[in-house]
Amino acid sequence: METSVLHNITPSYNYDGYRKLVLIYAKEHKTSGEQSKERIEATLINAQRIKRIDKQCTINHKLQTLISEINKKQKWLVISESWCGDSAQCVPVIAKMAELNANIKLELVFRDEQPDLMDCFLTNGSRSIPKLICIDETTDSINFVWGPRPKALQDKVVMLKNNNPEISHDELIKNIHLWYAQDRTNSIQSEFIDLLNKVNSCQ
Repeated sequence: METSVLHNITPSYNYDGYRKLVLIYAKEHKTSGEQSKERIEATLINAQRIKRIDKQCTINHKLQTLISEINKKQKWLVISESWCGDSAQCVPVIAKMAELNANIKLELVFRDEQPDLMDCFLTNGSRSIPKLICIDETTDSINFVWGPRPKALQDKVVMLKNNNPEISHDELIKNIHLWYAQDRTNSIQSEFIDLLNKVNSCQ
């Protein structure tokens, strides 16, 4: 992959700018990307999810320690959309992590504005989001890629689809967000502990 696709991406946002934009979309009954009734309704719900997770999420001590040990400049580039439910559940947690170390620069972009970038980080051929690309800003190499959702949830989604091929989209979404509510961000934090352990051991 040409690493040039990872740099000088515009428009891009820090978390505060991204969050404000999602809340504005919700207030104005709009969404990012294609304007459809379903995506606008999803953005309204996601705005509330983001506000709730921002307020309730706490990064556990072990993960805080690993983040504090990062001593090289990193860019955490996140591909997202305001209507994406997984993004609403995961991006606020990622932002909480990133703000713990000044060596981490969090940058967010909208998927449908960056097709060339997105197509470098497909999931089984799909443009699934969110996707986080951790870039070492000294070597210009990719430390790791995470997403589009915690593995335990991804496995559950695959199981649900295999066991019930006729499951509706609404029922699937209901199961996904019930899982997030019960998990309380534990799985994503655990996965980042594993990822950062590997990165920190190579510093």
